[in-house]
Amino acid sequence: MTNNANSTDRPRTLHIVLNAVTEDSRVLKCAWSLGNAGWDVIVAGATPFTHNDELTIGYATIKRLPLKVVLKQDFIAKVLRKLRYYQRRFQARFLGGYTPGVPNWGRAVKAIMPLAREFKPAIVHAHDYTALPIAGEIVAALKKIGVNSALIYDAHEYVPGVAHLKAPLMRSYTEQEIAYTAQSASVLSVSEGMSELLIPHLQMGDRKPEIVANDPLVEGQQPSKRNLRNDCGIPSDVPLIVYSGAVAPQRGIGTVIEGLRKMPDVHCALIANPENTSVKEFIAQAADISDRFHVLPYVPNAELVSYLSTGDIGLIPIHHKLNHEISLITKFGEYMQARLPIVVSDVKTMAAEVRRLGNGEVFEALNTDDFVRAVRAVLAEKAKYQAAYTNEVLNERSWERQAENLLAIYNRVAGVSPAEREHLPFIISAQ
Repeated sequence: MTNNANSTDRPRTLHIVLNAVTEDSRVLKCAWSLGNAGWDVIVAGATPFTHNDELTIGYATIKRLPLKVVLKQDFIAKVLRKLRYYQRRFQARFLGGYTPGVPNWGRAVKAIMPLAREFKPAIVHAHDYTALPIAGEIVAALKKIGVNSALIYDAHEYVPGVAHLKAPLMRSYTEQEIAYTAQSASVLSVSEGMSELLIPHLQMGDRKPEIVANDPLVEGQQPSKRNLRNDCGIPSDVPLIVYSGAVAPQRGIGTVIEGLRKMPDVHCALIANPENTSVKEFIAQAADISDRFHVLPYVPNAELVSYLSTGDIGLIPIHHKLNHEISLITKFGEYMQARLPIVVSDVKTMAAEVRRLGNGEVFEALNTDDFVRAVRAVLAEKAKYQAAYTNEVLNERSWERQAENLLAIYNRVAGVSPAEREHLPFIISAQ
C-alpha cells in the first residue's frame, strides 16, 4: 500500500472515536506513540461542547467535532432518553427482528469527511464498535477519490458483553462489525481472552486479532503534582486501599464500603469523577465512614502511576460480567507500575494473572468477608506481594512494549518504516 501523505514523507493516520478523547487513555497513548514513531496523526473525537476545539498530545492533533448531539439541559436529555426507551420497547414488541440504524453514523461521517479528504490518511483507525461503521464508510469514500486508505478496527470491547446494549442495537452493531471486519487490514484486541471470543463473533475464520494490551505508560509518566496521602489527610503508616477509574454499581464499590466497616483501621481512596451519579450514591452509602472513604478527582493520566504509588493496595472488586471476565483492564497495569499489590475479584482473566504472578489476592466477587480476608492478607505481607514486580515483569506490562506491537502492525499495513522523532512528553495541550 502506498503512503498517501502529500506534503511530507511521513505516513498519515486518522483515528476516530465517539468520545471527548481526553479521558480515553488508549486513544491518547496510540496517538502519542505513533506520533513519536514518525507518523502524522489526527484524532477525530466528539466535542463535549456546542463548539469545535483542537488539542494536541505530543505530535498528534486532536480535533473534536460535532459527531454527537450535545445537550446542555438535563431535562431535555432525560426526555429524549425516555422517548428512546419507549421506542425500543415498541420496536421489540411489534416489529420483531427490527434492526435500528447505528447512532450518530450520518452525523459523524458528515463532520469527519472533509477532514479525511484533506488529510488523505494511509490508515483510518476505528476505536471501538461505535466508530467502526463511520470509519468504514470514510475509507470507502476515500477510495472513490483515489485515496487508498486501509482500515484498522480496534475492538475495545466484546459487543455481546456490553450490558447497556439492547438486542436490536446489539444486532445492528454486530452486523456492521462483521461487514467491516472483513474489510479491515487488521483487527486489534486488548487480551487473549477477548481474541478468543472475537474470532467466532466477527466470523474471522482463520484470521486472528492482533493483541495490543491497554497497559500503562512508563516512559511518558511524570511525577504527580499531588500526593495521594496528603489528599486523604493521612500519614504513611495508615493502611490505604485505592480504587481508580470508572464507577458503576457492577464495579464492586459497594463491597469495598461494606468491607471498610469491618476494617476500622483502613482508609479507602476512590479516584473518580465526583459528579458521577454512582459516585454520589456511594458517598451517601458511606456516610457513616466518611472520615475513611475519600473521594478524590482524577489526576492527569501521565501522573497517575506516581499518584497511586503511596497507596498500599490497588482494588479491582468487579462483578461477574462477560467483558469483565475476558479483560486485563487498564487499572491492572497501572497498579502494577505503581507497585501496588492487587486485590481482585474472581473474574477469570485477572484472577488468573494475579495467581500466576503472585502480586495480590483473589476474593469471591460480592463476598464482603472474603474481600476483608484478601485485604488483610496483603496488608500483613505487603513486601512479599510487591516482590513479584521485577523489572522484567513491569517491562512486559508497559505501554511502550505494546506500542512496539502497534507500530509493527502499522508499518506492515502501510508498507512504510518512518523515521522516529525526538519524543515529546505525554501532555495534552490546547491549541
